[in-house]
Amino acid sequence: MNVRYPEIPIGTGLTNSELSNQWKSINWSAVNKTVNNLQSRLARAAKNCNWFKVRKLIRLLTSSHHAKLLAVKTVTENKGGKTSGIDGIIWTSAAAKMKAAYSLTGKGYKAKPLKRMYIPKRNGKMRPLSIPTMYDRAMQTLYALAMSPIEVSIGDLASFGFRKFRSAKDAYAYMHTCLSRRHSAEYILEGDIKSCFDMISHDWLLGNIPIKKSILMQFLKAGYFENSRLFQTYKGAPQGSPLSPVLANMVLNGLEAELGRNFYAQKDGKINKKCCNKHKVNYARFADDFVVTADSEESLLKAKEIISTFLGQRGLSLSDEKTAITHISNGFNFLGWNFRKYKGKLLPKPSKVSQKSIIQKIREIVHQGRTWSQDRLIATLNPVIRGWSLYHRHAVSSVVFNKLDYTVWCILYAWAKRRHHNKGKKWIVHKYWHKVRNRAWIFTTSKLTLASFSDTKIERHRMARLDKNPYMDNEYFEEWRKQRKHFLT
Repeated sequence: MNVRYPEIPIGTGLTNSELSNQWKSINWSAVNKTVNNLQSRLARAAKNCNWFKVRKLIRLLTSSHHAKLLAVKTVTENKGGKTSGIDGIIWTSAAAKMKAAYSLTGKGYKAKPLKRMYIPKRNGKMRPLSIPTMYDRAMQTLYALAMSPIEVSIGDLASFGFRKFRSAKDAYAYMHTCLSRRHSAEYILEGDIKSCFDMISHDWLLGNIPIKKSILMQFLKAGYFENSRLFQTYKGAPQGSPLSPVLANMVLNGLEAELGRNFYAQKDGKINKKCCNKHKVNYARFADDFVVTADSEESLLKAKEIISTFLGQRGLSLSDEKTAITHISNGFNFLGWNFRKYKGKLLPKPSKVSQKSIIQKIREIVHQGRTWSQDRLIATLNPVIRGWSLYHRHAVSSVVFNKLDYTVWCILYAWAKRRHHNKGKKWIVHKYWHKVRNRAWIFTTSKLTLASFSDTKIERHRMARLDKNPYMDNEYFEEWRKQRKHFLT
């Protein structure tokens, strides 16, 4: 693949060597400080609904050289940094990255069509991904730096996806708080939005997102190439674009307030959830997956109507197949966990779907490594096992971890037996499994030891306060991170 670089703006007159030295000498601490300061100002202006100042600060941030440097750095260092768009351009050298930072500008900007790819989903279907060019990705990342503090400041408090210092574990902790008490809500609406990213109304985005319309139009109307044909885009925000998650959050923000206006008490014209929430309505969202709790099925049917109306204004609709009302005694799945009460006690566990998924992934790795050495197999499996167990370590996972350890042992024994089909069980076990300290049956070599799910200690997740803004309450989040780090060590 021939790597082509964007044009350097007239007047720079710098050689590749000089550009490379410039990139390598960047003080990233100063860059982050400048961008964080602008984001804090944006968050405060949005919080105060000072939209004149918001637009002014957006122009200031998107024209900032430090913000452009950070956008290029983000694009080139993430997982897709080596994936090109339709133009085949990638930025690998320091000179190319510096050239890209100099070339980012909204003046006369015209986005190139996206490259369409497909990845498999859990249900066997294919998910479409639209890959912009590196330049378009950097432009979108630049505007995402400006939109993120605005989205957080005016958005739903119980939204946990694609936000700074928020994660799926925070959604877990919030749902645990809402459901764990004796008199907590017992009915749950599991919500799923049908083709959320693909169906968002462009008219709504252009009328409500505080990005210059000429720029936003380029992001939304670029079209995509598939099988050498150009297809126009009339709706939706392409999955695979850096700005799409922020836009999706901004589209769905307001749903919590809409439910509040219908279910919560109001004082002085403001929603007062703490004062009166007799229907026990709580709402949590991660990206386009959400859950609503209530005291009865009738309340949730009303909530479903409110949500359908809210989504319809944005070109979206609920999926009839995946949207269901469930009683807590039957349990429901959310973000890989199964929330269910047993004899009145809430015991969230890793869902069976999630367990099946990790075992399938381990089977595929072991099958792929039929001829690998034991060291290579262990090195490949360890990040997978540790990553899954760390994700689930705050849930009621001990029994599940032990069960998965036994399943992995069976898979590995079959792997070893296939390699030595003429040897007995005792010989195979002595070759691959050894005693380490006081523990026997450890799949290990002189160099590496296989991680087990049950090695992970169960720890409670400490969620940051929902009313704290990561762009404004820096001192609180610094202290929170220190406490959380101390708690986990």
